[in-house]
This record gives sequence, structure tokens and C-alpha cells, in this order.
Amino acid sequence: SRVRGVVFKPGDFVYRSNDASHAVAGGKLGPKGKGPYEVTDALRNGAYKLRSKDGTMLPRTWNVTNLKRCYL
Repeated sequence: SRVRGVVFKPGDFVYRSNDASHAVAGGKLGPKGKGPYEVTDALRNGAYKLRSKDGTMLPRTWNVTNLKRCYL
């Protein structure tokens, strides 16, 4: 069997990896993800635009390898 790639749709909620944002506080014992964030736009090559709960857009795109699905 094959491993299928993860695809998010606009409206899905995700956690983003703290490693990708270069967060240092807590080190390896700190939280692994931050969020949840809402996917607002799915670009090509696995890039996504995210919006926080308070409605502010995150300043850059995030790759699918740095995101995990959030089940609310």
C-alpha cells in the first residue's frame, strides 16, 4: 500500500510546527506545535496561507511538512 500525501482544504484547522518558526523557548521539552490555525488558501507545491483564531493572517506561507491536522 502507498502512503498518501496530506492535503488541506480552505476551512480546515491545523497546528504548525514550532521547529519551522525557530521558536527556542522550552527547547525539546516545549510544545511541538502551535495553533490551531485555519487554512485560508491552498497554493501549489504544498504551500498554505494560515489565519489565527483572532482573524490575523500569518505573514508567510507554510509548507505541508510543517503542518498537522487539528481535529476540533
